[in-house]
Amino acid sequence: MKELFLKTFCGNTAIALADTNPPEELGLFSKTFYGNTVVDWLQSAAIIIAAVVVGKLIYWLIGKTIKRMAAKTKTQVDDILVDMAEEPFVLGIVIAGIWYGLHILTLSDAAQKVVNGVIEALLILDGAWLVTRMFDALVREYLVPLAHKTESELDDHIVSIVRKGVKISVWIIAIIMAMDNAGLDVYSILAGLGIGGLAFALAAKDVVGNFFGSIAIFLDKPFKVGDRIQVCGFDGVVTDVGLRSTRIRTRYEGRIVAIPNQSVTEANIVNVDTEPGRQIFAVYRLTPDMDDEQVSQAMELLKSIVQADPDTQEKVVSGFFAITEYSRDIMLLYWIKPEASNLKTRTRINLQIIRQFKKHNIELVKANPIHAKVDEVDLL
Repeated sequence: MKELFLKTFCGNTAIALADTNPPEELGLFSKTFYGNTVVDWLQSAAIIIAAVVVGKLIYWLIGKTIKRMAAKTKTQVDDILVDMAEEPFVLGIVIAGIWYGLHILTLSDAAQKVVNGVIEALLILDGAWLVTRMFDALVREYLVPLAHKTESELDDHIVSIVRKGVKISVWIIAIIMAMDNAGLDVYSILAGLGIGGLAFALAAKDVVGNFFGSIAIFLDKPFKVGDRIQVCGFDGVVTDVGLRSTRIRTRYEGRIVAIPNQSVTEANIVNVDTEPGRQIFAVYRLTPDMDDEQVSQAMELLKSIVQADPDTQEKVVSGFFAITEYSRDIMLLYWIKPEASNLKTRTRINLQIIRQFKKHNIELVKANPIHAKVDEVDLL
């Protein structure tokens, strides 16, 4: 290459090679920088640039030919493999071009060792990128849809954990190998990381506890998304169960509350939606002048009103359980369907009781009203 370059500029190769003092116009190209002439450096740069151009060309060819060929097949595996491999493959070509471009230079043993180590480290990281891209794409295409089809949410979270765990493991191994090939003292670094990891583990114990708490929730299944639960002093509907916290929307305020999973697993959980129906018990104190027929009529009215409501269950109990000088006490016990609104159902029933009692001249004892607290009233 040097002879050809000199011939091009001098027109006389023999004189150019034999002359220890080349013409003035060749002085810059004959100068040596770090053991290599300007011509050597230009040649190295040309090879690296050519590798980048070749990589771009191959990337374009893959999109125009191989991808189209893969799209014509019945299976999706080849499409995924080609799509995930093209970028790492092109990057590998560029890295190889950089290695060859630097390899033609005359470098010291130490510099050559550093270059080889860095190139090998880049190739290892490129390989890790290729493996994780393919693995993630295959899991996303095949395992995630299968997990979504099942009723349990445990497999969805297991797939997510395995997916992230494999990717992190591959990258950790690749980084350790890359550091070792780059000439770094991996054992000293790992020892330092071990001490730092211990400190980090102590600081992140709550994070670890919440993670295992989420696993306990998925395995034990005390509730699922959409259930109304009472836990840690909150009453609301579960909107999300994550790896760190469980989120519920409170019933009255409508706020989202994130409760750490560790606290959820350690607390007493009441799953309100597991009850077969909301039990309602009420006492009606009739005036003492009501005779037996009117008391019996009042009990029958209560039963018929509740049984006629579409949101109550079939079982209805009424009875005459107390006689005092001030009242004749009858009771009513019924159950509202789980999916029904307690407030709306009780409102309909109470209004109908008022109408029927008034129609049949059934009077209640007049007493000082007792106001219930808002948080004691079941609104939904």
